[in-house]
Amino acid sequence: MRQFTLAEIADRIGGVVESGDAALKIAGVRPIEAACPGDVTVVANRGDVRALQQTHASAAVVAARLPQVPLPTIRVPAPRLALAQLLELFYTQPRTVTGIDPHAFVAPEARIGPDANIGAGAYVARDVEVGARVDIYPGVYLGEGVQIGDDSIVFANVSIYPGTVIGKRARIHSGAVIGSDGFGFTAGSAGELYKIPQVGGVEIGDDVEIGANSTIDRATMTVTKVGRGTKIDNLVQIGHNVEIGEHVCIVAQSGVAGSARIGARAVLGAGAGVVDHITVGERARVAARSGAHRDVPAAATVMGTPAILGNVFMRAFSLIPHLPDYRRRLKELEARCARLEAKLNDRRTDE
Repeated sequence: MRQFTLAEIADRIGGVVESGDAALKIAGVRPIEAACPGDVTVVANRGDVRALQQTHASAAVVAARLPQVPLPTIRVPAPRLALAQLLELFYTQPRTVTGIDPHAFVAPEARIGPDANIGAGAYVARDVEVGARVDIYPGVYLGEGVQIGDDSIVFANVSIYPGTVIGKRARIHSGAVIGSDGFGFTAGSAGELYKIPQVGGVEIGDDVEIGANSTIDRATMTVTKVGRGTKIDNLVQIGHNVEIGEHVCIVAQSGVAGSARIGARAVLGAGAGVVDHITVGERARVAARSGAHRDVPAAATVMGTPAILGNVFMRAFSLIPHLPDYRRRLKELEARCARLEAKLNDRRTDE
């Protein structure tokens, strides 16, 4: 079992030991309600401070803005980041080099970097380049000319079509398909759907994560691009010719249609949709279940379908519970107006 002192933990996560014995040994990290003696827990808000009355944790990592807590304490400026670093520290296992499994197929023309692992049932076509310390899990398909950068992980049953380029330290989860044909068709002479050949490629930048069963289509003639540091959740569809900037976050069940542009550090909430040929600006946010049908300005938040600016949407949405009352009052006003008009007409007739 791996153990670290409070002082060692503070050094790893950029915190300061505020109280307690800096030499106290910690063996794990758990939530407040599940923590046991020997564990450290993370206190991110005032509700967590109250919950500490019931915890069995031996120490706490506490957000800088919160009051003192009755445990040995490490103060940190960003508790969520500290949690990620703690989980990395305690639970990341050292990588084991096993090499190429005898039940994998690796074409003689493929170039495999040092200390790479290729699991049973994987298929590595000719002219593939696999970088150093890459892990290819069982059942992975790498088509001709695929390139995968150093220290990347491709989990089981991923399909990467020919010509796809993937950067360093990528994480591609099970069932993902990268480089499949873009959805391109036109009307044939008899009105049938005539397929437009998709002859472009896909380029994935460094430090990109792609969730399980997500798909990224190859471009028609150019390149579908995913920028450095972008994180794509499970069940996301990225259409052909799309360009996604750096450090974009795309949450589960979202879809980006062909030739759309997503600016750096933008966020698409769960189930968001982006139509083709529009631009979502840098740091913009498309709320969950919203549909962006026209360009979204940089740093704007849009909501609804079709999406409108978030503050406008919230004002409109707040009216919905009152609509039945407004309808009743409107009918009453219409009836009063009708009675007044009738009286006015009667007077005119009498005159």
